[in-house]
Amino acid sequence: MKYSKPRGTEDWLPEVSENYRTLTNLLFLISSLSGYHEIATPIFENSELFIRSVGETSDIVKKEFYAFKDKGGRDMVLRPEGTAGIIRAVVEEKLLNKLVSPIKLSYTGPMFRYERPQNGRLRQFHQFGVECINTNSVLDDIDLLLMAESILRTVGVKKFEISINNIGNFEARNKWINELREYFSHYKKQLSELSQSRIETNPLRILDDKEDNKKDFVKNAPKIDKFLSSKEKEDFNLICNALKIAKVPFKIDSNLVRGLDYYTNFIFEINSTDERLSGQPTIIGGGRYANLVKELGGEECACVGFALGIERLALILEYENIKLPIQKPIDVVIANLNEKNEITPVLILAYLRSSGISAVCKFDAYKLTKSFNYAEALNARFVIILGEKELTENKLVIKNQKTLKQETIDFDKIVDFIKKN
Repeated sequence: MKYSKPRGTEDWLPEVSENYRTLTNLLFLISSLSGYHEIATPIFENSELFIRSVGETSDIVKKEFYAFKDKGGRDMVLRPEGTAGIIRAVVEEKLLNKLVSPIKLSYTGPMFRYERPQNGRLRQFHQFGVECINTNSVLDDIDLLLMAESILRTVGVKKFEISINNIGNFEARNKWINELREYFSHYKKQLSELSQSRIETNPLRILDDKEDNKKDFVKNAPKIDKFLSSKEKEDFNLICNALKIAKVPFKIDSNLVRGLDYYTNFIFEINSTDERLSGQPTIIGGGRYANLVKELGGEECACVGFALGIERLALILEYENIKLPIQKPIDVVIANLNEKNEITPVLILAYLRSSGISAVCKFDAYKLTKSFNYAEALNARFVIILGEKELTENKLVIKNQKTLKQETIDFDKIVDFIKKN
């Protein structure tokens, strides 16, 4: 009898395996420049974990679970995504009480979804992801998106575009959903059979349905804007302004909703514009989620994260004949003393990291002592002090944590100073 691999899976032969290992090592290296540390969770979990987190009306739960009963009769599932398992571990291991916040975790490993296999989409696939847990600042959203964009830029990918949206908190979204339900009921006969069933269960998914989202009445469906608070609109505008200042091209896609129920407010996707991936273009997707930690038994705290498809990124690298570069990490903490939503620190972080210097900032630590305690907890080599005076004079105060020597440096000389020292 001849045996063959299951449909929708791949064998990683030595050359492929070594290339993927190089890629994941580079991804961990880039994320470490932003202060992320690796975590690993089980490949299978209790099925209820994903039903509660991903949403029981989502496609993943309704159609794509690899579910089974173990010998103890428990309902288990091969993990379809990484975030739920990470948050389960954070709650179970009480990491919010043990680690300095925001907790920054990175992971990689196989995920499983029963989908129709095609180019760039497998039933067993691999993801790299990051989660920034217990963050109270919109600047962490900007920081994370700039890191996602820098990953593609660092490995040399050129054909991609960034789409962002604000889907509001759960209260705002429920009002929006009710309005969408009423709206789509008038167009029911013009929708696909799948979208018709979603009018009652999950009308948001009609907006990003690959068939129906091309129809004019779907494009003109009610937007969430009128349900958003002034603070939510202000935060989203800040994200847009930061991307413009950082010269990162993006578009606002009001029909972008993502397929996982735990997302709130800011979400994004980075899609390949290579025609060879037109059916499955998403390389990186993520956003903010506010209730998942509490939903899984922990305290209420906000998080932001993203996941990247390893096979899909590797396919793009193959198409573009890209060889991977190597970076060396160096640790820096920025002490942000400005309590306003000043975006300068997050842009300085991106600037330092683009030069191969690791840099992090606890954005809501406005007292110098808190930033120094943060730097000490992370064993950082330098602390850059950023106050109103420094912003005005275009200078930075930098303290060497090993020698305790403190100096004032012109902004444009900071990279050379850090590398020299």
